[in-house]
Amino acid sequence: MDILFISKYILIIALIIMMLASLRASAYKSTSMGLLGSSIIVNAFAVALIIGGQLYNLQFYGDISLALIFFGFVGTIAFAVTVGGEDK
Repeated sequence: MDILFISKYILIIALIIMMLASLRASAYKSTSMGLLGSSIIVNAFAVALIIGGQLYNLQFYGDISLALIFFGFVGTIAFAVTVGGEDK
């Protein structure tokens, strides 16, 4: 087996561990921690989709992960503007 092939599986395992840690962080009572945890989960899932697409030669996984990252960023900005209120 190729070392690059094995390292992709190790990266997916590390991303799963990172998702579990971010679930713990998002369980705090503040809204910002929940937003941070969900953003980390979406980004880790997008990276896992890219790696899975490379492993199994599925090109549309890259498009799906790009949309996840873009819409996650737009949603975060929209939420911050809504909660942030007015500048004084």
